[in-house]
Amino acid sequence: MITKEELEHAKTVLGRDPTETELGMLDVLWSEHCSYKSSKRWFYLFKTEGEKVALGIGEGAGLVDIGEGYLAGVAMESHNHPSQIDPYNGAATGVGGIIRDVISQGCKAVGLMNCLRFGHPSKPHNAYLLENVVRGISEYGNSVGIPVVGGELEFDDSYDENCLVNVVCVGWVKQEEVVRSSAKTPGHHLVMFGSTTGRDGIAGVRFASETFSDEEEENRGAVQIGDPLSKKIVIDTLQELIEEKLLEGLQDFGGGGMTSAAGELARAGGTGVEIDLDKVPLREVDMKPSEIVISESQERMLAIVSPNNLQRVKLLLEKNGTPYGVIGKVTDDGHYTANWYGEVQARLPISLLVEGFPEPERIEGKIPAQTESMAWFKEPEDYKKNLLEILGSVNICDRSWVYSQYDQHVQSNTVVDLGENGGVLEFPNGRKLAFTSDCNSFWCLLDPQQGTANSACESLRNLVAMGATPLFIADCLNFGNPERPESYGQLVESMRGLGRFSNDFNIPIVGGNVSLYNEAVVDGETKRINPTPQIMIAGIFEKGFTPVRRNLIAPWANIFLVGETFPDLNGSEYQRVTTGQVKGVPPKYKPEVEKRSMRVIQEAHQKGLIRSCNNVGRGGIAIALMKMALRSEHGFKLNLEDIPGTANSLAQRLYSETSGRYLAEVMESNQPEFLAIVEKHGSSVCELGLTVQEPVADFGVFTIPMDEARQVFSNGLKQFME
Repeated sequence: MITKEELEHAKTVLGRDPTETELGMLDVLWSEHCSYKSSKRWFYLFKTEGEKVALGIGEGAGLVDIGEGYLAGVAMESHNHPSQIDPYNGAATGVGGIIRDVISQGCKAVGLMNCLRFGHPSKPHNAYLLENVVRGISEYGNSVGIPVVGGELEFDDSYDENCLVNVVCVGWVKQEEVVRSSAKTPGHHLVMFGSTTGRDGIAGVRFASETFSDEEEENRGAVQIGDPLSKKIVIDTLQELIEEKLLEGLQDFGGGGMTSAAGELARAGGTGVEIDLDKVPLREVDMKPSEIVISESQERMLAIVSPNNLQRVKLLLEKNGTPYGVIGKVTDDGHYTANWYGEVQARLPISLLVEGFPEPERIEGKIPAQTESMAWFKEPEDYKKNLLEILGSVNICDRSWVYSQYDQHVQSNTVVDLGENGGVLEFPNGRKLAFTSDCNSFWCLLDPQQGTANSACESLRNLVAMGATPLFIADCLNFGNPERPESYGQLVESMRGLGRFSNDFNIPIVGGNVSLYNEAVVDGETKRINPTPQIMIAGIFEKGFTPVRRNLIAPWANIFLVGETFPDLNGSEYQRVTTGQVKGVPPKYKPEVEKRSMRVIQEAHQKGLIRSCNNVGRGGIAIALMKMALRSEHGFKLNLEDIPGTANSLAQRLYSETSGRYLAEVMESNQPEFLAIVEKHGSSVCELGLTVQEPVADFGVFTIPMDEARQVFSNGLKQFME
């Protein structure tokens, strides 16, 4: 809801009271969701430029050069609040919205990802949310024919009242077919097409910019309703319009509806717009102008069309049976004018409407200091039982219950199946790109800056383990109420961490989203989510390179650990499972150590020395190795006594989450060359053991048959969902 200070500012600029329609327009565009008024001031921390960046932050999708005249497009968004209220439609329309962001730049959408957070699935309502979010994603994505190629899933009680649904869409476009989100030429027509306009989703961005109350039902009308069949028609129609070069500009109807779509086009073009709201195709005939202009009904696009192309555009829209309306024109007066049967309902300066809000004061609270003490740590009495418990825990176990519901091969461009370190797509120029996303919210809770940077490192290692070179970043920053100093402090520290990472590794951030107010008042008590900066990184493979999987390939190969291991168990999965707590100083961000390990793996991949590879992350060496064996017919035999670093017990070596480490399967004949590469780059290495024919995990002092491990692993989530 627009604040008193903001209202007074609008009155001062206008020299009058805003009309009802104008108030609604200002309310949605000055919402946190649309304006980024608490976070945008910190964007300078990020690396956003690079020689491959064709279009960075600020439009529907980021565009990056991948060679031979092709650009990869990416967008990342949240649909958190709607999914908590109506999980099926909230998730489905989140997918629909992110697809529109990418196709609005002229891209063909070729892949989807989703990054999800819920309370523990043992609670029936959390299981209900998960089930219906996944169903919404799968049914929408499958219906429009776009494969799901990756994602992430994490559980914690902090998400009980605020589930998180972050979605990614990737696509491609030829350089000469890029459509920009701007309206530059007065006299050009505004043509909206796609679905009709209704009351669903009215002021959805305002709802997404508020803390949840105990009364959920009052917000149900702010949730949009998806229509994947209409979306498929929009996608196909848009492809024809782009191929014939009929569009001068394009914007999707997302958060803020027509107010945002037309306002942002005018802002980018340095122009104005005049819209006749009575020409908007409606599905509910009694809608008021103040409702039409802020409706967030789905599957709608707004095109800028020159007078010379208007008849051809109308012909194509009619041929495809696409509802449309020629609703207005671009003007040269710098104002957003909305008419209703000839009467002016709104006339606002674009400079006021779009980013003309008074910047609110925000107080950066101090992050509570953590201790490096590990007084809580104890060696397990039964190592086998302990490892199986961690392997079956909800943040480690098999995710196939989720991804088996997704169509991952619908466009025949998916290179690796879901469940690997990242999704891989082949683009029309023959280049393969990998996509992966990570966030360890427990690290971020304890130290938002270090935790964010290390979460980005884990995403990076997933790509490097497959053989890809990092290319670009998209992010979705999910936090609590920025009006609370403690929440705002977490956000700012996290942005500092992401900024450090992007600059340290020279990887540009080309798109993203900030989702705030992810907290709820329950029985008079405020409950806030863990800081959750979701970080997606894309990487590109050399021509002809086959992505390296993480499943063990053959017996009698060497298993090497690259990188040192320290007793980094505060904030770890071992701590959570054995004590039920998350506390202490989490693993430190060490960019130079990370780079040395990365260069070792990159050069070894270039020379074809590594048969399988995995990032060491959540759950440490033990879980990384088990996941390599679980996807294989083989097992392994280890000696964990001589691991470089200061971890001084078996459990510390097994479960430490020290960053900058990889596991690599190397044939004995390639061992000398591999070790020479490690020495060249100044990294640490040790031979952990060998792959063996028998499907057994042999850790020296205990063993686990892989059949037993597989059963525990596969049942961890499934037991709550079936």
